Amino acid sequence: MPGSYKSSFCPKCGSTGIKGGLCPKCGSKIKGSVSYSVPVIMKNKKLFIPVFLVLFILLGIVFLFFTNENVATELRQVRQPMPNKFFLGIDVSATISTDTLEKLKDAAIERLQQFIGDDSVSYTVSTFGNPGCAKRSFAEVVSTSSPKDAVAFSWQVEEKIRKISITKVAPRDTTPLTTPFYHFLETILPERPGSRIIIFSDLMNDDSDCPEQFIFPEQVITDFGEDKNGQIIFLYPTPHLTNNNELNQRILTKQQEFIDKMEELSSQGKIRAFFYHIPDDPLKRIEFIKAQLQNSIPTTMFDIVFERVSKVFTTIVSAVRG
Repeated sequence: MPGSYKSSFCPKCGSTGIKGGLCPKCGSKIKGSVSYSVPVIMKNKKLFIPVFLVLFILLGIVFLFFTNENVATELRQVRQPMPNKFFLGIDVSATISTDTLEKLKDAAIERLQQFIGDDSVSYTVSTFGNPGCAKRSFAEVVSTSSPKDAVAFSWQVEEKIRKISITKVAPRDTTPLTTPFYHFLETILPERPGSRIIIFSDLMNDDSDCPEQFIFPEQVITDFGEDKNGQIIFLYPTPHLTNNNELNQRILTKQQEFIDKMEELSSQGKIRAFFYHIPDDPLKRIEFIKAQLQNSIPTTMFDIVFERVSKVFTTIVSAVRG
């Protein structure tokens, strides 16, 4: 019978490997034999190894589901409806690269064009890091339902986004140049529960020249995270560096500290937050930004399925790495 074999042992001396009903050790005749059935998959290594790997992966995912809240959250969100509310926050402080900002604007316009005619979709585009302290440095650029046609999109959305530029002030202007990143988060998050928040920034908070400074808004972030339909996606470049190596290290450490705080909250299941570093190579930036906005602002079922699978995969990999 395929997938089985016969093996006997000698009742007198216990020897195995009986052939032809005769014990090779003591010469006793064996009247019967015992038959053991072996699954075909155990005999075929080409089948056994892939099946074993699949089972191993599935067991690993089940284990992470029960032991890692971040993985559990992403797996639960696989059936989340397609999002229809988006917020794009853009850092225009003086330390941001003009080239990167221009490419972000191009990619954002191209992406939002996909919603033309779908008035069930709404989005807001705001900037921060304009001259002034706290809310005075914020500016709402666009807040609308998706326009009905290309002409309306051109003047309601595209022209306004095109005008976004890096902050510059006249030499005699004493208005503080700030990046109130923390205050921006604590302002926009309570207003948009369950929304998809995309933020382009170097993640550097700088309001030191203002009479009021703001701290990392942990409570506001965790309150936003209670609605698991909401998530924050950060597209961040390498911060502006100098010729001073010691200062550069402090700048990079400050950026990483923010990422670490957010990822710690994410690992605890308190917030859905994702970080994507924009390449330093200018030739790679536009395609990278377009790909990330396609994931962050899905317009088709393929987009949403790809985004869900990639987020689950990324979360699992992060959990395994610890």
